[in-house]
Amino acid sequence: MQLLESIFLGMFLLGFLFTLISAVMSGAFGHAFGEGSAFDPHGAAPGHMGGDVGPTAGEGTPEVGWAQHNLSTFSPLSPTTISAFLAAAGGFGWLAVARWEWGPWASSLMATACGLVFATLVFGGLAWVFRATQGTSMVSQTSLVGSEAEVTLAIAPGAPGEVAFVRAGQRCLMRARCADAAAVARGAKVVIKSVSPTEFIVEETRESWLARARNQSPQAAS
Repeated sequence: MQLLESIFLGMFLLGFLFTLISAVMSGAFGHAFGEGSAFDPHGAAPGHMGGDVGPTAGEGTPEVGWAQHNLSTFSPLSPTTISAFLAAAGGFGWLAVARWEWGPWASSLMATACGLVFATLVFGGLAWVFRATQGTSMVSQTSLVGSEAEVTLAIAPGAPGEVAFVRAGQRCLMRARCADAAAVARGAKVVIKSVSPTEFIVEETRESWLARARNQSPQAAS
């Protein structure tokens, strides 16, 4: 019974320690959101929403609390659910042996059942959060079609640039291509024609094109 008690205690400590390490590594107790996130002033790159507009992509002080992530389906055999199972099974198994003085079979069944129940609850909660996050992001992106944006990194013919747009009162950046493969200068106004998780397809507005043509005409005449 002492061996079984030690096994349960080891399972609990292993599961709890892994959960704690995962939380620290993911930035739950700090601001380590990772390079290229909306919170990293030097890592924001085209394709990531977040960051103020500077002379080049990624410059400036981040001012939004949202970044685009390609979230995959949450797996029931992820390290998070496995560590949850170990912690719950080990904890309740240790209680059954050391405190309630149950036999090896009863305590093992108790540990397994509690571990499965707790891991299922954790999996269900995280899967719901993942689905809600993905759904909210896609709906929010789709609602941007038809809205206006400003080119912050010039779009070359057939090559992507970057645009800034406002969503929910916050300024965001996103990689963009021109719908007709035309060149669009920095500072031009464009309309978002379609969206995807990685880039926008935009088209310069007539007013912006006319304004740029008027500004360039005196230079061309001289």
